[in-house]
This record gives sequence, structure tokens and C-alpha cells, in this order.
Amino acid sequence: MRLGALLLAVLVPLASASAAVGRSPADFAGTYNGSQMEVGTELRLEANGRYEYYLSYGAMDEMSEGAWAADGDAIVLTSNKYKLPVFELVGRKPGAGATLDVSLDVPKDMELQYFSALLLLPDHTATEAQFENGPLQIPLTGVNHPTGFLLGIEVFDVMSEPYDIPTNTRSMHFRFVPNDLGKVAFEHTRLPRDGDSFVLERFGRTLKFHKEAPAEPGKDDEPPEAEEK
Repeated sequence: MRLGALLLAVLVPLASASAAVGRSPADFAGTYNGSQMEVGTELRLEANGRYEYYLSYGAMDEMSEGAWAADGDAIVLTSNKYKLPVFELVGRKPGAGATLDVSLDVPKDMELQYFSALLLLPDHTATEAQFENGPLQIPLTGVNHPTGFLLGIEVFDVMSEPYDIPTNTRSMHFRFVPNDLGKVAFEHTRLPRDGDSFVLERFGRTLKFHKEAPAEPGKDDEPPEAEEK
């Protein structure tokens, strides 16, 4: 009994491992739907090892294309090379005052109200300030006034590098360059298997992609007529 149990304990994991290693892209190829409340999303896995991913969430749309591979019961996504959006410092003006004016140039098809600044405080906390119709005024008075900030567009989960607030600086001028904004750079991102779904974490949500059944031929479809001889 003990020998049989020992052999079973060894052989079952080996069989599972062999099955996992033996999987090919064709085993998982198909269209997967991960839509849920307020989120529409789809993942397409092609048999040739390519993928397409789409997501729409409120005012935000994103997509990604690249290569995928089976990893046991999971899949791994590696996107094409995308150029990430950046915030560029255009210039600054010296001066003194109770506030620092931060201006931001954005593309014509984007609203300034989508952008915000994360203000870094001396006590190692942070607070968010939203852009409105003009420069953002950062207060420089008080014991706990901001000493630095990051610029971001939260809807796309994009943040700049941190910027210090220099002394004797009255204003700082930035420009947002979207580049490939809305295209997701997956870098060997693993989607584990949960039942019959692949799982991806995005924007604080757990997306579960279920494989869609192939479309069935219409019941009213008539077979082609035989050719007359």
C-alpha cells in the first residue's frame, strides 16, 4: 500500500507536468470575453502565437497587440514595443510668492481636466490636485507645504517622474506628449488559469476572460443546391 501510494504521488505530478509542457498555442486559441459591469473587454489568442487585447472603461479605451505563449495552464503576454507617454518640462521662471504655478500643454483632442498633480509633502504623505481651466497653483506656505510633485492622467494610469519644487521658482511649464497612449505594454505578463478563465488585474479590477463558443451555422441556412447535369 505504501509503495503504491508513493508511486501515485510521484507519477501524478509528472503526468500533469508533461501535459502542461506539451500544450501548444492551438490548445488555447480563440476569443475570450472578460466584460463585466462598466467594463467591456476582449482577448483574442491566435493559433500563430499572436494576440489582440481591447478594453473600454468609462472614458478610457486601451488596446494591445503582441505575442503570447502557453505556460502550463496559464498564458503569458508580451506586447509589441510601444513608446510610452511622457511629461516634458518646457521651462521655468524665477520668482518668489505664496504659490507655484504649474502649466500644462495637452493635445487639442484631450481635456485638461483629465490631468492632475500628486503633491508630495514633507511628512511623506501626498495629496492630489486637479487641473481645471488653467495653471495649477501649488501652495508654498505653511509648515507642511509641498516639496515636490508628479503629473499624471489617472484614467490611463500614467504618471510622470517626481519633480522637486526649486526655491525661488515662480512657475513651471510642462507639455504632455501622448506617443502610444492607450496601448498597453505587457512585459511577460502572466495570466493564470481560474477554472475555465484566464485572469488579469487591471485598474483595481479582476478581469476573468471566458472562452467564447464558436458561432454555430444558422438553423435556417439551406444546403447548396446540387448542380444539374
